[in-house]
Amino acid sequence: MPEFNLHLDTTAYNVVIRLLCEKGDMDIGHKLMIEIGLIDLYPDMRTYFAKVKGFCNAGRLEEACELFQAMKGQGFSPNVVAYFVLLDGICKHMSTRKALELLGEMDKACRNCSLNCVPNCIIVITLITGLCVEGHVKEACKLIDRVTGRGVSNSDCYSSLVLALIRINKLDEAEKLFRKMLVSGAKPSAIACSTMIREICHEGQVLDSFCLYNEIERMQYFSSIDTKIYSILLVGLCQQSHSVEATKLARLMLRKRIRLKAPYDEIIMEANVLTTL
Repeated sequence: MPEFNLHLDTTAYNVVIRLLCEKGDMDIGHKLMIEIGLIDLYPDMRTYFAKVKGFCNAGRLEEACELFQAMKGQGFSPNVVAYFVLLDGICKHMSTRKALELLGEMDKACRNCSLNCVPNCIIVITLITGLCVEGHVKEACKLIDRVTGRGVSNSDCYSSLVLALIRINKLDEAEKLFRKMLVSGAKPSAIACSTMIREICHEGQVLDSFCLYNEIERMQYFSSIDTKIYSILLVGLCQQSHSVEATKLARLMLRKRIRLKAPYDEIIMEANVLTTL
């Protein structure tokens, strides 16, 4: 704005670049970044961060990685937030192997500057799931050993591993890990408890599901179970004529005031096993 004898500084450019990146106008933002250098100004850490985040949000990960390296080449040391933004983007849009490489680079950089660079729970869960889907279950276990106790809980990590194993149709492994969690005192997440019982029930092993439910209840984790699971389990017990267990579960549901979910209520009403209540 030379007509007003006003000159933009890097801070002003950063505000505009950030807003453009948030809107997804990455190409215009890039032109402004080049323009900074033409008027004797220099991009700073905020400029690079806005662009890297914008590229990640737009799914343009190659450009985000290139800019990240260019930022380091200009003498800037990425902070924890910058690493997390790029790591999150890679987890969502690229190979988990690439994410692990960046995680290793992040650990090394943060050891050198005494920063706490442990990825948050969401990133760890995304990595664990991605590794399992790509067939790298052992790598997922190594990652858990690497991050637990450093800001990410044992329970969160292993619960996500249980869910990932179920997702790739390794139910037996998932169940072994789940039971190991119960024995060790690591509390599975609500979704891990509910999914584990449901999947075992769907395999036709209804009695095993009921026994697992009892084990979870005995450890006072039963509040984590989705109320719909009670209906699924009750229907399965009735259909397989496990009248004693069905009656116990029905009475427990009454005591806890858990209502039957549709369409399971109609199926249950047709079962004679509940007439003994």
